Parts: sequence; C-alpha cells; structure tokens
Amino acid sequence: MSPEQLWLFITLTFIVSASPGPVMLSCMADAGRFGFAKSLYTMLGASTGNLVLMLLSAIGLGLLVEEAEWVFHTIKWIGAAYLVYLGIALFIAKPHDLQGELPDIRSSHLFWKSLLVAVTNPKGLIYFGALFPQFIDIHQPMPSQFTLLTIIFLVTDLLWMAIYALGGSAIMCWLKSPTHQRWFNRISGGALVAAGIALAFTQL
Repeated sequence: MSPEQLWLFITLTFIVSASPGPVMLSCMADAGRFGFAKSLYTMLGASTGNLVLMLLSAIGLGLLVEEAEWVFHTIKWIGAAYLVYLGIALFIAKPHDLQGELPDIRSSHLFWKSLLVAVTNPKGLIYFGALFPQFIDIHQPMPSQFTLLTIIFLVTDLLWMAIYALGGSAIMCWLKSPTHQRWFNRISGGALVAAGIALAFTQL
C-alpha cells in the first residue's frame, strides 16, 4: 500500500466515522445519562461489533450479502427493530435523580447493547467488504495490510465515539433538571428511532 493510498483511507475513515449514526448517538446518550466512564463500555462494545464485521468481511461474508439479498434484508430488519426498541425505551424513560450519584447500570448491558447495534448494521458489513479490498495490494502480504487498516479504523472510530460521549457528558449539569432530562431522553430516543427507520429503508 502506497503512502497516498494510506492517507486516502485515513481521510475516508475520518469522514465516515464522524457521521452521527446509531453507534455515535448511543455513545452520546449513554454518556449523558450514566456518565463518560460508563460510556466507555458502550464504545468498547461498538468497537468489538465493528471488529466482528471486519472479520466477517475478510472471510467473504460481505460478498455473500451482496449476492444473497435476503441476508442483507434479514440483518437490516433485525437492526432496525432493535434501534426502534432502544429509541422508544429511552423516549419513555423516567428522569433519574442526578443531584447525587449517577444512576447505576450494568457495564455488561451497555457493552452488549452497543455491540448488537454495531453488528446489526448491514451497511457496516458492506462498507468493510467494499472498502478494504480497494486499499490492499495483492502482491504484498495481506494479513499485515488488513491488520493495519483494521487498527486505523478502530482507533479513528473510537476517537469520534469519545468526542460524541464527551458531548453527552458535558451536559450532565443541565440534565440535573428532570424537565431537561425528559427532553434529552426524548430527543435522543427520537434520533435512535429515526435511525432505525432510516436503516429499514436502506437499499443494498
């Protein structure tokens, strides 16, 4: 891989990761509700989910999804339904008392929730399956190239997740008001529902 190709990949990854998709919205919402420290498990779950998608793409599942459209639609509808479920649950969530300690939630719950959001996004599978081959030189060892691209993507994506989470964490003082909390939950929940609906209409 030439330096020019590497910089192009980094630029594309930086732009794509910056978009406010379901994972980024989850990071912001979890940090706003439970604090930045807890949202680290959300980020870890999302990164693990993306790593799973990249590995599946590496073994050819991305090509399978392109050839067998029903696989794409099955993953798509599962992911869309789960996002809508998360959005509705957040929309109707009752305000927490943030004057004292932050509300407690199992770290494993945040991890698995975020992982499921990531792996049920079929666009991610197509993205990795279509993008990675464009930057791999078949005349050089492919495992090392794939590893480098994977690390670059995970680090860049994690950076943007942290930025979104810090944004959610920064408004913790504002969220001490139950009224503000309700609005935050409704806006974040509505955004997740919208993301789920958008995913449902995604075409291969």
